[in-house]
Amino acid sequence: MREALGLAPAKPAPEKRKHPFSYILVELSVRKLTGGPAFRFEYKSRSLSTLEAKLEAEKAVRKKGLEVWAVLDVRQVSE
Repeated sequence: MREALGLAPAKPAPEKRKHPFSYILVELSVRKLTGGPAFRFEYKSRSLSTLEAKLEAEKAVRKKGLEVWAVLDVRQVSE
């Protein structure tokens, strides 16, 4: 009752916990369609499947007008 009237000191707000954020990081070696040196392309996917994450990454590469040269790494990262 005293808190509702503002007579008692307020309780500190409870600390919010962050839920662990996890994603699949796909690293590809890509290059331009016209050729040239290959460079690294990283894609973060919220998918649970590594295969689906790899396919999403390849689709993103093609959308940017690049071609996949090689798959360097596919791993799950938790923060």
